[in-house]
Amino acid sequence: MRELPKIGEHIDVLVLRKLCRIKHISIYLYMDEEIARTSDLVADIAKYRLIDPDFRPVMEIEEWFKTMQKQMHQITGTNACVEEMLATESLNAEILETGIIQTTTGPHTYLKALLPYLDEMEEIHYSNATIPKR
Repeated sequence: MRELPKIGEHIDVLVLRKLCRIKHISIYLYMDEEIARTSDLVADIAKYRLIDPDFRPVMEIEEWFKTMQKQMHQITGTNACVEEMLATESLNAEILETGIIQTTTGPHTYLKALLPYLDEMEEIHYSNATIPKR
């Protein structure tokens, strides 16, 4: 497995998830560019931790995958698989920051990453959609 990504790199979320699992690092995905580029990760974790994941501007990568899977099931049915979708149409996150975060178990390496703007993500989800005839 590769070393940790550098700030400014755009990395596939499936690769980031694998890094998270193999290297035991925390990866936080932001869905809001302004918050991601101007805020403090520790403050954001505290600020948004009690908000429903569907409405958070930041979440850990595993939670993001669970949320995406739930949303896909609601949209396309129980056979939907977020990993399969992302394997066919990659989604890259920009690495904004790396560092060490203090957790209940001690210091832990983290990556702060920004997902593409929502419109770009919707293109992935609905690229094969058809418009019903009237």
